[in-house]
Amino acid sequence: MKTSSAKAPRPAPVAILVNGPSSSGKSTLCRALQDRLADLADGNPDAAFARVAFDDVGGLMSNKLYPVSFVQLQGGDLTRLVSRAPHDGRAAWEYTDESHVSGPHGGSPRLRLVLNPHGRKLLAGIHRSWGQHLALGTNLVIDHFLQDEEWKDEVLGILRDSGARIFFVGVFCSVTELERREAIRGDGAFEGRPLGLARRSDELCHAHDLDYDVTVRTEEQTTAESVETIIATMREAG
Repeated sequence: MKTSSAKAPRPAPVAILVNGPSSSGKSTLCRALQDRLADLADGNPDAAFARVAFDDVGGLMSNKLYPVSFVQLQGGDLTRLVSRAPHDGRAAWEYTDESHVSGPHGGSPRLRLVLNPHGRKLLAGIHRSWGQHLALGTNLVIDHFLQDEEWKDEVLGILRDSGARIFFVGVFCSVTELERREAIRGDGAFEGRPLGLARRSDELCHAHDLDYDVTVRTEEQTTAESVETIIATMREAG
């Protein structure tokens, strides 16, 4: 009599969606979380996590499509740009001042990132690629700032359709600390941020009624403490 050699079904992949405003420390947190999860996986390929991010969209576009305001902030060569003036429709994204719009923080400047059709298609493609990674069984740490409700709906639809177990992490930080960090950024080609993006994105990215499994406060907790808080909550959830 033959015995069954069927393997136990592989568990559903895990998507850890980390959402928080610009300059809140998400990228640092996600890198540290991925490294800690690699330690815990201890070489098990089914338990390893890849890290993906909203900022990956910048790597897909020509830097000639960067906006004038961003390249000025970086001290770059404006003559290389397709765009000749802010908001002329040629840049892949722009920063739009929404200081006149009501919001919990108020104040000025308050900037919103706006993608042009090319940039928006690239972002949609990145979102869809995450679903493909999950369909292949790859666990993901997703570094995002869900500024727009449309982005949130798109991401959640893709993650749910993949059959992944979704774990929501909300990253919070005081506006005072966000703006302090924002003011000292500029440590790399894609790291500088204009003043006002943190304040406005903090108003927007937590405004979509996401039911977080765990929240961290990056001005009160170290990165290591935040990582252990997330992992402990995931263990409790099973």
